[in-house]
Amino acid sequence: MQAVGPIFSRIPIGLQAHCISIECHIAPGLPGTTIVGLAEGAVKESRDRVKSALRNNGFNYPNGHVIINLAPGNLTKSGTGFDLPIALAILQASGQVNIPNRENTEFIGELGLFGELRAINGILTCALASTKANKCLVLPAQNEAEASLVKDGDLLVAPNLIELIKYLGAKEPNDVRPPMYKAGVVNPVSQPTYGQIIGQLNAKSGLLVAAAGGHHLIMLGPPGAGKTMLARSFVDLLPALNDQASLEVATIYSSIGLERPNHAAVPFRDPHHSISGAAMVGGGQQPQPGEVALAHKGVLFLDELPHFKPATLDLLREPIETGRAVIARAKYRVAFPSEFQLIAAMNPCPAGRSCKEDGCRCGPSQVQKYRSRVSGPLLDRIDLHVQVPELDQLLLAKLQKQNASSEDPLPRLRERVRTAMNAQLCRQGCLNVQLSGPSLDREIASAKLSEKFLRTAIEQFHLSARSYHKIWRIARTLADLDERSTIREENFLQALNFRSINWEADSL
Repeated sequence: MQAVGPIFSRIPIGLQAHCISIECHIAPGLPGTTIVGLAEGAVKESRDRVKSALRNNGFNYPNGHVIINLAPGNLTKSGTGFDLPIALAILQASGQVNIPNRENTEFIGELGLFGELRAINGILTCALASTKANKCLVLPAQNEAEASLVKDGDLLVAPNLIELIKYLGAKEPNDVRPPMYKAGVVNPVSQPTYGQIIGQLNAKSGLLVAAAGGHHLIMLGPPGAGKTMLARSFVDLLPALNDQASLEVATIYSSIGLERPNHAAVPFRDPHHSISGAAMVGGGQQPQPGEVALAHKGVLFLDELPHFKPATLDLLREPIETGRAVIARAKYRVAFPSEFQLIAAMNPCPAGRSCKEDGCRCGPSQVQKYRSRVSGPLLDRIDLHVQVPELDQLLLAKLQKQNASSEDPLPRLRERVRTAMNAQLCRQGCLNVQLSGPSLDREIASAKLSEKFLRTAIEQFHLSARSYHKIWRIARTLADLDERSTIREENFLQALNFRSINWEADSL
């Protein structure tokens, strides 16, 4: 039989999509199908799905020995996305279909037994890779909502095999078309909870600073003080994601088949404290993103922080510093973007509701053991340390009445955050949490604070070099919220207040 060229497809591995060529040879001999090229179980099962789909749509499945080769042979193939290109390779090799412009077209999708095309994971990764390679990608119509985010790509969606064959044969009409973009359509968001929080002005101030400068924050306080509600209301202060950030986040979610009803919404992830290390930072037999990547451009909230495994918490140190989660295994090495804001909450001692600020049934050793589950290096990487005291029950009703009138409304706070962010981006091209060393040195020099004052602060608060520079970054954010061009001494003192918790103390 005369040799024909391959059909091209993509396989997503992490957030990269490798080009795969599918070759088909029909040899004489007993009927059978062999798939070679390091194909795993789901790929080998495609021979049965393809055979049924072809026969149910009026095509002949070859009677000879069908050999399918997935190249390159040293790359492990997994998933169900090769069903469609395998079917087209068989139809082309058997002379039933002629595929035009084959060299510049890629196909991906799972086939049902009756020829329908079903959605696959990682379609955005494949679409972006095909666009970068200047090729057209044909994908299932069930992935249309995700594909519509790639506005500059040459993409086509097809509902089933028959409609695609009509399109390839230039038969009209057919239902193969570009994805329909829904620009400007935003799904409804949940009701903001920020205005429901009573009191806790210091904690709210910490949230405002964290939102404006991209800083990490930890809250320490007794149960029922409002730590969880404060953390969940944090996203109310943040602006919606822009198009580029929405695409980055959607690509990560697409890689594991998670849907985001509102692509402009800031991601908020709150894993349970029983989470494993692999689920937190990523991993698995096939590389999958963990919670730190799913919180990219958003918030990672860890409630009851000391109940997480210490080893799992220590895995956060590198993503916090670098903004990437690098997963290295024997068979692969991938990196997931992980630019998230860490918001953590914990009780002052292990006894929970039985403990009060003025009296605790826990001994000093119990308190110290409880707090020591969170390592010093991790705490040092968290910018803002905020105490959340228990509200006086007698004042609770009074505060609830005064809450709405005594504070800035949420739209005003959002505007302050947006203004501060824009000032940072215009001045240095990034938020203050990412302020580089030379830029920070210029801010320190322009502040002109006395050397004696700074030395006293370092000695009194036992500041490490990292903590010292974090305080300056916080002070820069406070100055931006006040719309000041330089850092003042009062900004530095406010920043010190956000690092004033003594973690070595036996109790509050």
